Amino acid sequence: TVTKAAAEALVRAAHRRAAALVRRRGLKVIGPVHPADPENPWCCDLVMERRGEDTVGHDVPPDGGWMFAVHPGPGCETAEFGLCLYPATIRVGRRTLRTGCAGWGYAGFCKTQYASLHGEAHFLKCHRAIIDLLLIWKKLGAAVTIKDEGAYWPGRDEAKLLAEVGQMNQLVAAVGGAMKDAADEGGPSVQAPFFSTGSLNCWRRRASTGTRPASARQSRR
Repeated sequence: TVTKAAAEALVRAAHRRAAALVRRRGLKVIGPVHPADPENPWCCDLVMERRGEDTVGHDVPPDGGWMFAVHPGPGCETAEFGLCLYPATIRVGRRTLRTGCAGWGYAGFCKTQYASLHGEAHFLKCHRAIIDLLLIWKKLGAAVTIKDEGAYWPGRDEAKLLAEVGQMNQLVAAVGGAMKDAADEGGPSVQAPFFSTGSLNCWRRRASTGTRPASARQSRR
């Protein structure tokens, strides 16, 4: 069983190493370690419930934990890191639902795609940083699974990453173009910094393997 003191020590150790990486690579900013806020959706896990043919998501607020954020640079989303203590069950109306995420862990994602609007080198810098920030946790002993839709990880294949982000940018541009074509004449124009970059790094990190195996999934965070 992981104690709160051990979980906090792990987060603070990861923060120290992350701060060194931020300075070394010239990333934009790293925030301080702060308590996990159960009212903050970025700290919540998510449990899905089937209702007939529909699927409904319910937030799973943490009972405690610690978080910090890293913003790699322009165009890249801010990445949240930390460990939260999630309950085994939650109340939904008069019902009790099992969460499936009891114990210490955290799941999140960071979209790096639009960092490519600031150049290829900047995009690669941001994407590599997110991967290496996650690997800090693995080196400290946490169970980490990384799902990289940009195909950079595993293998650190920059060619695949650039090809994937190019395809995603073309898709976004095509959707924007279709919206522009469908707009009424004289209506507002569709404005975007590109019309011609999509990567979703998704991860789950756990402080121990006692409650469930580490797995990556896309969540709304």
